[in-house]
Amino acid sequence: MYPLKTKTKYDPSNLASSWTTFTTVYLGNYVSGNFDEDVGSHCGVDIVPMIKNDDVFAVLDGTVTLSDFKSADGNVVVIRHENVPDPENLSKTTTLYSVYLHLDSRSVSLGEAVKEGQIIGKSGNTGNSTGEHLHFQIDRKDAPFHPYWPFTMGEANEAGLGFLEAVNRGLGIEKARKYTVNPLVYLDAVEALGESKEPPVVVPVEKPAEPPVVQASFSDVPTTHPHAEAIAFVKARGIASGEGGFFRPEAPVTRAELLKMAFIASGKTLSETKRPSFSDVPADSWYLPYVNTAVGLGAVSGYSDGSFRPNHSVTRAEALKIVLGILSVTPEWVGFKAYSDVDVSAWYAPHAAWAKAAGIFEGANFRPDAKATRAEIATLVFAAMTQ
Repeated sequence: MYPLKTKTKYDPSNLASSWTTFTTVYLGNYVSGNFDEDVGSHCGVDIVPMIKNDDVFAVLDGTVTLSDFKSADGNVVVIRHENVPDPENLSKTTTLYSVYLHLDSRSVSLGEAVKEGQIIGKSGNTGNSTGEHLHFQIDRKDAPFHPYWPFTMGEANEAGLGFLEAVNRGLGIEKARKYTVNPLVYLDAVEALGESKEPPVVVPVEKPAEPPVVQASFSDVPTTHPHAEAIAFVKARGIASGEGGFFRPEAPVTRAELLKMAFIASGKTLSETKRPSFSDVPADSWYLPYVNTAVGLGAVSGYSDGSFRPNHSVTRAEALKIVLGILSVTPEWVGFKAYSDVDVSAWYAPHAAWAKAAGIFEGANFRPDAKATRAEIATLVFAAMTQ
């Protein structure tokens, strides 16, 4: 189903006839009167609602991976859809991400399971929107981040273009083709596929029950805590636990503790090498296999004095490098400052930009040397595993 109720279908062969509904088309531009696809780098469809603050629906079953307010996107929701028809071959399945921007309000939260047709918010005019509409797009699973956009403002500036000019000239259009899907055309194809199929014969198969993602059952983590869903996620999967009924969300995490959490999350096999990689990592220490495996993956490198400092509190910058490295997430380098205190030339700049998009750290400053808290690490691991 479409994310908004409309009077007409999205028809690439006759988009000019529905310009009052679909004001900017897939891979289109902002040139007045131009409704051609594949001429610009707008990687979604802008849809005008039938009434003010109309209901916005989840287009497929999935899990919310982002529900937040961003300066440019306004109120934004991103939903991960697993085992849905592959746009390249509808008889196969893949994972896709649906994206809803400029919402007036959001009614779903991070980690929430949603059903097709469920109301996830109201259409609006937030962020850099110039009038009430829904920017809707579908990202492929290998897009480096969600919501995906095919160029940075740094790249636009290097080309001597403003944002609108960059879209109109198709800056990054090849990336847009690679990492996004023509969203409404895809949904129409999925609907037609469902109508053409014979009702399946359901054969009951016993499957082991998976641990449910529930609200964290810690006395110091109320359901209103901003990291409650992420803490519930890591608790349910045995990635992190509390003590005496307490999670201690604001407590720091040591470098060794972080390695253990990241490797539990990754499911990777640990190295059996008994030779220490660093002078302060004893051969009989519990964290030796985690450290040695992380070294092999290039996720850690230690300090110039040959030490690893396993019992030191991990910083925000270090935590991002370690967790993303172990979970095989490669953040894309960006040409703009994600945070006011992050220079684009800093080694952790792409990590900080990824964290900003994932909503891991609050505030205008990244504070790379600040100690990462247990709650922030839970959200970092959750985001790396689900985005």
